[in-house]
Amino acid sequence: MTQVFGITEPRIFTKPLRELTPETTHGFEVIAFAKQFLGITLYLWQEWLLIHALELKPDGTYRFSRVFVLVARQNGKTTLLMVLTLWWMFVDSKRFPEHLAARDFMVLGVAQDLDQAEEAWEEALSYCDPDDKPRSGYVPFANPVLQRHSRRPSRRNGKKEMRLKSGAVYKVKATSRKAGRGKSAARIILDELREHTDWQAWAAITKTTRNKFNNQIWGISNAGDARSVVLMKMRDEAIKIVEEWDRYVETGIKSVEEYLEGVVSDDLAIFEWSAIDGLPVNDLDGIRQANPSLGYSSISLSQILSEAATEPEEIFRTETLCQWVTSRVPAYMDWPEWQACADGPDDDGVGGSALAEDSPLCLSIDTSAKRDFTSIAIAGYRDDGRIHGEVVAQRAGMLWGVDYVTKVAQHLGIECVAVQARGCAAVDFVEPLEKAGLKIIRIEGSALGSAAGRIRDRARDDRLRHRSQPSLDLAVANGITKKLGEVVAWNREGSVVDIAGLVALSQAIYGLENLPPEPEAVPPPPPQAEIVTRIDVTPADANLATAAF
Repeated sequence: MTQVFGITEPRIFTKPLRELTPETTHGFEVIAFAKQFLGITLYLWQEWLLIHALELKPDGTYRFSRVFVLVARQNGKTTLLMVLTLWWMFVDSKRFPEHLAARDFMVLGVAQDLDQAEEAWEEALSYCDPDDKPRSGYVPFANPVLQRHSRRPSRRNGKKEMRLKSGAVYKVKATSRKAGRGKSAARIILDELREHTDWQAWAAITKTTRNKFNNQIWGISNAGDARSVVLMKMRDEAIKIVEEWDRYVETGIKSVEEYLEGVVSDDLAIFEWSAIDGLPVNDLDGIRQANPSLGYSSISLSQILSEAATEPEEIFRTETLCQWVTSRVPAYMDWPEWQACADGPDDDGVGGSALAEDSPLCLSIDTSAKRDFTSIAIAGYRDDGRIHGEVVAQRAGMLWGVDYVTKVAQHLGIECVAVQARGCAAVDFVEPLEKAGLKIIRIEGSALGSAAGRIRDRARDDRLRHRSQPSLDLAVANGITKKLGEVVAWNREGSVVDIAGLVALSQAIYGLENLPPEPEAVPPPPPQAEIVTRIDVTPADANLATAAF
């Protein structure tokens, strides 16, 4: 078989503002550092990426503060990140001492689990560990020059640190909402960003760079799935920027300078090696485009083709072709219409859509198909008359749901809760909520179709506002329906993600628009007739009080 090589240039990428030379990017420095001090000759795609991702602004700072790299598995991203980390530590940490001293420079590596993060840390340390000394019959692996600039590492469980004599430090942590708490990081690497299924870890980790001069965050991964909310959002935003550049600059409508005048920020970059959607799994060009190390590493075309023939298609497309595989059935909601209804808070959690103070309200509760996650939603009206809807709680299990709904209802003076009363796990909520004194708006029969249809109609007609909650966005992007006779209802089992939050919001909107009417006020009864018992009459008058008839 003729040798086949991967394609060096990514299929999707942010274009440079000017020619990339050793004066306009630090990428060439990293490539030279890898060869001279680590003995590593990078693959062509790795060199290409470093040259483009480390592009500089005229003042010498990075153009990009956020860099997202998508490439199929086993193409050398671990080695790439290790080289970049060591270059940051030994070279880049000293770049702007007047703004950021090396002693305040920290690289934070974050992976899905601690073992994975520590493996990357150990590999980096092996090139500079001062404890790696010559012994009988043993030649140290570490570079003596790097060793001389390194302090003894800390190997405490869960708190490993590689520290240089300059004060620069490299730490690793597992992905969690607490991973970034503590000292601020100048550089962050988020490995396997596809595994971030909510925004908690991202918010905790990335905000630590805000007060660091010339900071940079790298997120690297293969393609995600419907649950990869962070990677999905960042990729979408970066692609919008790429498309806008192509629309105006590549076509000559605007110069680079004119384009930059019209953008708010130019600090987000994407570099994606992936096959075009829709290609057969064994398409040679698609395989080459997603696997840039093909022909340069141990990856072989015959092995890839064998995997294409034997693995489940969705696995192969995600892992080897770096393609996003979500629902095979189109989502029920229209995503652009849903996005147009977004009115979320700012980065500090302030503002966004809110309920009018005098609005009637309706709650709803629903549970995932496997009964492992429960969501509670509320719907009411805004001051402008549009419906406001949001998920107010999401937790594992079901047992907490009734108590939470009851407390919210009491606090807000809500009387009605919309619940599907047949054919799903949420049926278990009906009786206890009724015993708690709440009125149940039963979602069954034709109401199942109305609940699903109304939220789509309200979004289409611009009569709805939501706070752009990630769990809701994910459900809208992937939630599908099923036919129940002539009724189209939400399909919890068939959707690739948990849509209980979307179901609950749909039901809350239906319930809001079908609240039982307020009972008519009963007029008070007329006053009783006064009994007259007068006896003060003259002898000539008839005394009606004592007269006998």
